[in-house]
Amino acid sequence: MQILSLRRMIGQMLLAGFPGAVMPDAQALRLMEEYSVGNFILFARNIGSAVETARVCGALSEAVYAKTGFAPFLAVDQEGGAVLRAHERSLAFPGAMALAAATHAAAGGDVSPIREVGRRAGNALRALGMNVNFAPVLDVNSEPQNPVIGVRAYGDSPATVTACGLAMAEGLRAGGVLPVFKHFPGHGNVSVDSHIGLPVNDAPRAALERIEWAPFSAGVSRFGMDAGVMTAHLVCRALEGGKDVPGTLSPRAVTALLRQTFGFSGLVFTDCMEMGALTALYDPGEAAVRAVEAGCDVLTISHTFEAVAHAADALQSAVESGRIPEARIEASFRRILAVKERLGLLGPQQADPAAAEAAASDAEAARFHAELAGKSITLLSGAVDPALAELRAQVRILAPEAYAQTGAELDAPRVNLAGMAAARFGWHAQTVSEEAHAPTPGSFAANVLCLRNARFSAWQQALLRRLEAAPVPLVVVLLGGPYDLQLVRRADAVIAAYEYTRLSAGAVLAALETGAFPGECPVRGVRVSPECPAL
Repeated sequence: MQILSLRRMIGQMLLAGFPGAVMPDAQALRLMEEYSVGNFILFARNIGSAVETARVCGALSEAVYAKTGFAPFLAVDQEGGAVLRAHERSLAFPGAMALAAATHAAAGGDVSPIREVGRRAGNALRALGMNVNFAPVLDVNSEPQNPVIGVRAYGDSPATVTACGLAMAEGLRAGGVLPVFKHFPGHGNVSVDSHIGLPVNDAPRAALERIEWAPFSAGVSRFGMDAGVMTAHLVCRALEGGKDVPGTLSPRAVTALLRQTFGFSGLVFTDCMEMGALTALYDPGEAAVRAVEAGCDVLTISHTFEAVAHAADALQSAVESGRIPEARIEASFRRILAVKERLGLLGPQQADPAAAEAAASDAEAARFHAELAGKSITLLSGAVDPALAELRAQVRILAPEAYAQTGAELDAPRVNLAGMAAARFGWHAQTVSEEAHAPTPGSFAANVLCLRNARFSAWQQALLRRLEAAPVPLVVVLLGGPYDLQLVRRADAVIAAYEYTRLSAGAVLAALETGAFPGECPVRGVRVSPECPAL
């Protein structure tokens, strides 16, 4: 195997973001020219129509190959649900918890539809020019107050997460992209968003082994080098001897546990090194050096040129000073090329805008995803009056406009379920917000209230209390975690849709019209408020 100069080997260990949606992008070109950066991550800011995206990916791949001699990893966070970077037509599909609900995975249901979603997604991403997907999420969401994982997890049990996550990974790999399991060593049992601060998991090691680590162990055992693992910037104190060492920077997590105990031979990617959990502790250069010392292969630096440059320079200096042996850099370089070979990335790549357009306009895939969204809608409690949809302006529906609630959802498109219901049923629609959430005055036969993760929102809870006090039927629709069921004191029905997307909004309205709620909640710990006699 060809061994390059130190600078070019380090460049293969960097996965950078860039600001534009047209190539050549000045920042991307400068990263290639000055630092031999060999890989890039795409966000919605880089993604236009299918044809435009294929051209961007093709031009980017051509430029990287010309500068480095290898085609790049072109990565994306295409989890499904609210975490999608490509939203066009058939490229959108339900998220993790919705898919688990649709397939009744927690009860041992058939998860092959999830595998098919992954295959279709993999095919589409590869047609657009991307070859690495930072999915599936293998976190077990055992903490209801988790602000960043929640419905991005398949459920709250290791068995459910493992069955669904590995099915998704199988589909993605069959579709031609590298699945990447995240967020190791497990982001489900924390109450802090690592985009903002440093989460800490204080569970004992036996619990970590049984819950957080079980899906990752199963995944790397089955896939080997045909999947990657993404590290998380969170602390498992039982693993670290009580110290607050983030997993990304932890030799105990990456080398001892993942490599040696689990036997993982594939690529270890970091989560973005510009997230608050790390930047509060170290500058980009020192964080990069510590991540490589821990055993990480590919450092994801999603946004600024300066952070990438600082990391590259720091790694070069660490090798030249003897802090990091050059053999350590060479080991990651060899793993990177081995995976690129498996993906067919050692030679030049050709953009195919026609194939990209065909993938994005796949009507069968769009119908399949919509059908699964419909199957996910779950009646958690009570019953819905079958005449509700026909009452027209006698029904008042209140719903927030969808917006990003975490750093992972920055690319989520806006959705207004209230407006959709008004157009479909003639209901009186009200879009609510923290600034304006008082119900519009008037006499109505029923209220439909849509909440999104109201357990973190005082104003949504206040609105819920006002409508509970109204002497008319109330239907509550949960557009985020089903955990909000515990907030409800009085309602005639509570419905879970698990996410706030165009697919889920359409599925909710269809369920309210047909009275069919086929989903099964994959979270076992959801309980109705003891103050709710009606349910």
